Amino acid sequence: MRTISVRLDDASEARLDSLCQALGVSQTEVVKAGLELLQRQSASPAALAERLGLIGCFSSGEPGTGPTNHGRNHSAVLRQKLGRQQQQQRRIAPEA
Repeated sequence: MRTISVRLDDASEARLDSLCQALGVSQTEVVKAGLELLQRQSASPAALAERLGLIGCFSSGEPGTGPTNHGRNHSAVLRQKLGRQQQQQRRIAPEA
């Protein structure tokens, strides 16, 4: 196991001490838990993109030509497209 030194400003040191007292754990345990939490939060590129507001922020089409936010509204767009396909198939298929 390796030991590291970390420089903290006064406010960060106070937060660390406060967390240690409130949780009843050592500074090492607080730092390890913080690292684990950060790793879980950034484990998925999709989750990071969502958190940063990048998903659905780009237009997928020309304004006025229908839905332009396919990334965020993909379920609705897919339902509409499948509905149109089913209508076309019903018109083409002879009635039995």
